[in-house]
Parts: sequence; C-alpha cells; structure tokens
Amino acid sequence: MAVRICKGLFIIGLMILVTGCWNRRELNEMSIAVAMGLDEAREGRVLVSVQVVNPGEIASKKTSGSGGTPVTTFRAEGNSIFEALRKLTLKLNRKIYLSHLRMLVIGEELARKGIAEPIDYLSRDHELRTDFAIVIAKNGKAEAMLDILTPQEKIPASKLYSSLEVGEKAWASTSKVSLDMLINDLENDGKNPALNGIIMKGPHNEGQKLSNLQLTDTKTIMVYDGFAVFRKDKLVGWLNINDSQGYNYIQGKVKSTIIVNSCSGGVIEVELIRTKTAVKATLTEKGEPKIIVDVHGEGNVGDVSCDINMLDPTTIPRIERMTEQRIVEIIKGVVDTTQSRYKTDILGFGDTVHRAYPQQWKKWKQDWDSTFMHLTVQVDVHIDIRRIGTINQPIKSKVRK
Repeated sequence: MAVRICKGLFIIGLMILVTGCWNRRELNEMSIAVAMGLDEAREGRVLVSVQVVNPGEIASKKTSGSGGTPVTTFRAEGNSIFEALRKLTLKLNRKIYLSHLRMLVIGEELARKGIAEPIDYLSRDHELRTDFAIVIAKNGKAEAMLDILTPQEKIPASKLYSSLEVGEKAWASTSKVSLDMLINDLENDGKNPALNGIIMKGPHNEGQKLSNLQLTDTKTIMVYDGFAVFRKDKLVGWLNINDSQGYNYIQGKVKSTIIVNSCSGGVIEVELIRTKTAVKATLTEKGEPKIIVDVHGEGNVGDVSCDINMLDPTTIPRIERMTEQRIVEIIKGVVDTTQSRYKTDILGFGDTVHRAYPQQWKKWKQDWDSTFMHLTVQVDVHIDIRRIGTINQPIKSKVRK
C-alpha cells in the first residue's frame, strides 16, 4: 500500500511539473506577420519589411472594421534580419510573430549580391515554418511589393500565395518554392536554384490606397513574371514565360496548360490535362554524360479557329504531332537559354547524372557548369488527344462555307 501511495504522489508531482504552456502567447500580445520583404540597404545592411495583419479590418462583419487597410507594412534596417526584426518593436506595441508567414519576397538587388546569409537565418529561426513561398521582386524592391493592396483577397500575402498555386495548376508558368526546397538546391552540387519572379504593374502610390480595392479596374496589381535564374546563391538573369513553362516540364510540375498550334487560317489550342516527365542520364559513345527528357501527356482540343476537317481520321494524329513538336520547342528553348546564356544548371541535370553515375560524378562535379554548357540533351514527347469537344466541325468553317 505504501508503495502505491508513493507512486501515486510521484505521478501527481510529475503532472504538476509538466502541465501548462510555459511558452504560451496570447493573440492580443502578438503582431501576426503574413509576408516579409528583404532588400539591400545602405552600407551593406539589410532592410526588412513585414506585412502585419490588422485583425479588426479582416473580421467577417463589415461593422467590425473602421474602414482602414487590412494589413500594415512596417520597416526597419539592421546589420542582420535578426537585428532588424528586433528593431521593429520600436514601431510596434507587440512582438512580430512569424509562424503564419505565407510569402517571402527578396528584392532583385539583394538577390544579385547573394541570398545565402538571409536564408541561413530563416532556416535557424525555430518559430518559422518552412512551407511559405519564396519569390524575387523583379526590377524592384520587396518593400514596394508588400505595400500593394490586392483585390479578391483581403490579405495581400494570401492572394500572392493563391495566385502562385493557381498559376502552377492552370498555366504551368509558376511553381511554389518553399524554404526546404531552396536550401536543398543551394546545397546540391547538381542543381542551382530558380525562384518565381513577381512584378508590379501600375503606379506604386495608387496600389497603397484602399481605393485600389474599390475599383472594377484595379490601377495596380502584382503579376508573376517568369523565373529568376541563380548561379549558386546569386541571381544572374530571368526566364521568360515560355522558358518558365519549359522549366516546369523538365521538373515534372506541369499539371495543366494550353498549347497553341498554328494552322491554316487560325490556331488549334490543346488543353493538356495531365503530363508525366522522366529525366534520365546516359553516356555518349565518348563516355560523356547525356540527358534524355521523356514527356508523356494527355490533352483535349479546346479551340479550333482554322479550316480543318475534324472528322478526317488523320486530323487527330496531326494535332498530336503538332502539339508534341511545340512542347519539344518549349523544352529545348529553356535548355538553350540556361546552357548558352546563363551557363548555370537550374534544370537539375547534374543531380540526375550524379544519381546515375556516382563514381564518374566525382570527376564531373569539379567543373559541372562547363560540362553542362556542352551537355547533349534529347527531348522526346508523346501526346494523346482524348476529346475534341462537343462539336465536330469548326463553326467558322460552317458559317463561311
């Protein structure tokens, strides 16, 4: 009996010691950050901008708000991100809480000088989750991007995050890059990073106003515009929309997109509904590495504006070949751009070679950028057309016959 009593008292004592949230924080004690911007400041310092939610303005009831903006952007300079964030407490009555961060925007000037140091801090901070998206402010500063109020979503960071995902699913010119993915690319000898670029369309001062949300024709919007190309941790250039789609084909991230094929008197547009990419490494007769990109996909005919007989049994195979050729051109375009213009392997071909030939890779990785420039890349595409729509013949042909 005495033993049982002692055990019971011991367990009760442990429960008293371990219960409770010793590091709890109340919502009214925190400033919740949903987006962060990093820019190069004077004398090598960093400018940190933080987009903070105004809780009263995003409540569901209209009467709960005071007619103000749903978010506020605060800025501070420091020798490091850590120092700048702490300096923000001089402007806020609450400490910044970063666990709900959705977007990290890095200014182009800072990206060209190197992003290794900021990423190192972000990877160490225990409060930060790693699922936020990282983008580059094309031709601009991150602090300006965080000022813009966006339609459809009350919180601009949520809109930017959603647009990134929708663009990846429906158009294939964007793809979300999280902190873990970026760190993996930075530490990988066989792949350099590529990050989505975002650009401001319209005047900056108009985008800051609440009226930017109250007009049917928004004066200032944020638009994703291609990929930022990196060599190690430094930005070296940009991919256009076509090359960005080619990049996503190689990465196996094309879920759906539209292929426009030229034909007599108009175009035939094919909606890809699914694709699968396999990237393999082999050796040439001289023992040099060679890459084979193999893409298989399925699609539907979405629009026909040229004179073509859809009932002809040879028409669908022709459309399939046209679509395949167009995808080959898109993929070869980004291969040529990265090999000839930027001379940096953001496509991950080095990583593919490493996995296929680990022993030879020890030799090739010493000067992979040079090897990559002359790498032979074979692109094979096979597309199956599943549906041609609810009508057989183009209406244009019937009307003008």
